[in-house]
Amino acid sequence: METVVFLPGLLAPPAGFRSLRENLEGLRCIELAPHATPAEGLEAWRGEVPPGAHLVAFAEAAWAGAQLAAQSQAKSLTLLSPVLRVDAALRARLRALEQALGLGPEAFVTAAKPWLFGPVLLEHGHEAMAAWAEGLREGELGRWLAALSGLPDGRRALRGLRCPVLVVIGAEDVFTPSRYAQEAVEWVPEQRAMRVSLEATGHLAPWENPGEALAVLAAFLRDAEGFLQGPPAWHDGLDELPVL
Repeated sequence: METVVFLPGLLAPPAGFRSLRENLEGLRCIELAPHATPAEGLEAWRGEVPPGAHLVAFAEAAWAGAQLAAQSQAKSLTLLSPVLRVDAALRARLRALEQALGLGPEAFVTAAKPWLFGPVLLEHGHEAMAAWAEGLREGELGRWLAALSGLPDGRRALRGLRCPVLVVIGAEDVFTPSRYAQEAVEWVPEQRAMRVSLEATGHLAPWENPGEALAVLAAFLRDAEGFLQGPPAWHDGLDELPVL
């Protein structure tokens, strides 16, 4: 049985990748613990990722995931809302969040929500966003912000990949817009990467639209090579609000 290893970013909801893990049939799924900084994640996960596994990494965990995929000869790599480098625009957003955190956790949440969530949850998903906020690792947010602000450019690690790569983003992600995902696709050699957008979702796209995220990921893991030639059609849109 093939193995899928999930690498969470610090802002992943408290339920983690449970919805994906429980619904990927015929695959052994492992979710590793999140870490406050990408470097800590890379160091801890290096001994936990088995060779030849499928890797799925969210946000800044993509920085470690790209390196681990090359080192472990991963069978495939999926990057969800990837953060592989920090440009001036993202650094400015991080500074604003750092200032908000200085005023307290509630101020951080208020500042972060319009950048992290898409329009559907912002209008109708107050309970889901409250659940996300309760799961934040408040004591580690400051370290997370500092680490991301000084994150080394991780795109070069993509050059060493020999596996297929899927990049999934929210169509309305304003925290890490589509250019971050497109950069990741372009750095993967031999046109072995594809970008897919989930409609009406923001930075936490896999949790905002879990049904579509599952359909895309399952199709890619089932036949990554075929997927890159042209992904099959799947249902487009939100059937119901998720529980984060």
